[in-house]
Amino acid sequence: MTKLLSIRVRLILLLLIPSLMYVLTSVYLLNQNKNDTGSLSTSLYEVTNKSTSLVLNADRDMYQALTAYQLLVSGALSADERTRELDALQENIDQTNDRIKQATEIMTSHNLLGESHSSTNQSVEQNLAGFHTQFDQWAQTARSVAQSARLQSGAINDAKHMAVFEEGRGRLNEIGEILDDYAHTSINTIRTSNEEMARMVYICVGIIVVILLVAGLGVIRHIMTTIRRIAAVTRNVAAGDLRHEARSRYARDELGQINQSVDVMAVKMKELIGVIATNTQFVQDASTELSSSSKESAAAAEHVAANIQEMTEDVETQTRSSVETSKVVEEMSVGIQRVAENASVMAEQSSLTSHHAQTGTQLLEQLQLQIGNILGAVNQLSDSVLALSRKSDQIGEIADSITTFANQTNLLSLNASIEAARAGEHGRGFSVVANEIRKLASQSIESADGINGLIQETRQEIGRVSHAMGTTKDEAGAGSRMMQEVSASFQTILQSVQEMVEQIHETSAIAQEMSASSEEISATMETAVTGSGHILMKSQGVAAATEEQLAMMENIAASSEELMAVVKVLNDSVAYFKTA
Repeated sequence: MTKLLSIRVRLILLLLIPSLMYVLTSVYLLNQNKNDTGSLSTSLYEVTNKSTSLVLNADRDMYQALTAYQLLVSGALSADERTRELDALQENIDQTNDRIKQATEIMTSHNLLGESHSSTNQSVEQNLAGFHTQFDQWAQTARSVAQSARLQSGAINDAKHMAVFEEGRGRLNEIGEILDDYAHTSINTIRTSNEEMARMVYICVGIIVVILLVAGLGVIRHIMTTIRRIAAVTRNVAAGDLRHEARSRYARDELGQINQSVDVMAVKMKELIGVIATNTQFVQDASTELSSSSKESAAAAEHVAANIQEMTEDVETQTRSSVETSKVVEEMSVGIQRVAENASVMAEQSSLTSHHAQTGTQLLEQLQLQIGNILGAVNQLSDSVLALSRKSDQIGEIADSITTFANQTNLLSLNASIEAARAGEHGRGFSVVANEIRKLASQSIESADGINGLIQETRQEIGRVSHAMGTTKDEAGAGSRMMQEVSASFQTILQSVQEMVEQIHETSAIAQEMSASSEEISATMETAVTGSGHILMKSQGVAAATEEQLAMMENIAASSEELMAVVKVLNDSVAYFKTA
């Protein structure tokens, strides 16, 4: 079965099986611990603790009922106190019965009524029955005695009545002891269960360890067997021993595939070495014959190549001379052609230069006229500036007159104020008018001062403009004189260019005639060079073919020798292996 599983599957199972077993064991332990915890909580709290608490409270209520009974039979109570104690007696009796009833229901639901005391062997159910019998008897007697109008002598110390009460309380104490024993028994049971669970865990861990050891040893043994076999086969192949037979059956896992691949490799190598050994001898014989034939062909081709090489050298010398002559003629033709082209270009450029010189002369004349116009405009502007300067002087005189008038007005208004003051009450109105006149005179003086300031600034600006206009006028005059000189220079240049254009045209015509003659000579030399070139190319082709054939024969001879060396090495290599 394990041979049908792959190594990967086996290793995965080695991991999964212990993991699953550990998981199951953990789940089981958690559930068991949960159950034990629940059982412990139920037995100790819901059953034992609650039941014990109810029993203890019932015993307390019995004692309180006894206390109320003793007070009632003592005869020392008033009517109200007696009524209150009767109610307390009945209430404690009822509470005792209720608490015992609740404890009985709890113990019944958990099947604890059959639990018995370790000393008396009385069960919980028997103790409950005895308690109800004795407590009901005591309660009935206590109620009848307490409710009777005439108290019986010695009722408070009635030994029989008290014995019944104490026996009932003893039943409750015995029930509490039974519950305590049950709690201790439950704890011991849980401890025993935990000990058994621990033993089961140890057993499971031991089983897992054994399974892991057995499975691991099996897988290791299988792997090591395969490795030893593969090492033996490869060791024999490395030693040259190919006498290995393949198996008929293999395992279906990866190790089986490796065994099969190694066996197939050894068999294929054995077949390959056999085929190489069979064909090596045939190649050796053929290479020997090929080597001898190639040597004879190489000797013949070498003799032919020497003769063709001599003829090629003669033709090449003649061709080289023709080519050099043709190059000289061609270079001369090219030079003459370039001279003709340069002459044509110079003629065109000279004509263009002459045209531009004429245009420049016309533009200079126009520029001279414009500079004259600018001079006229500058003269007019200078006259305007002088007129503006005179007008500003006149405005300044007017402003000075306004200032003088204002000062006199101010003086008159002061005198009027003085006369108004002398007139007293009759001169008050005139005094007001004099003050207003003085204010107007002050404002006139301020305005006149502002006008004087503006006029002074205007005079300064006019002075600057006048100076700039004078400078501009001088510069325009100097530019007009320079333009006249430039115009005279352009006239001289134009005459020189026109004379140079006529000479260049004559030179261009002569160069074109020389270029045509040199082209005819170049065409004749080119024809001769072409014929020599064809002869040289053909002879070089024959020589190249002969040399190529000689090189091929030499290569064949060299390859034959290399092939023989390879065959020798191959024979030595094949002889290392044993195939039979």
